[in-house]
Amino acid sequence: MDCSLPMECSCIGNIKKKTLSLRNCGKEPTLKTILNKIDEIIVVNELLTKLELEVQYQEQTNSSLKGLSESLEEDYKDLEHLKENIPPDLPQVTVT
Repeated sequence: MDCSLPMECSCIGNIKKKTLSLRNCGKEPTLKTILNKIDEIIVVNELLTKLELEVQYQEQTNSSLKGLSESLEEDYKDLEHLKENIPPDLPQVTVT
């Protein structure tokens, strides 16, 4: 190794040791199982995040639909009121 500073050589050596140690961890059966479980947890966490976003979207959609339903009910009531209270001076529509 050609290092300009002793500290730099030490850091590079530590990085190599950690890399080899991690590589060996992946080969050891018990640690491999743990790493697989960690991967599964990460996948589940990502799915939960997607589910939370979908729930938020559904809640917003539900809220919008409730508002639309209330508005339509008010319009329907207004229409029924107008239908039942047509002023007598308006011309009548005849259906042929």
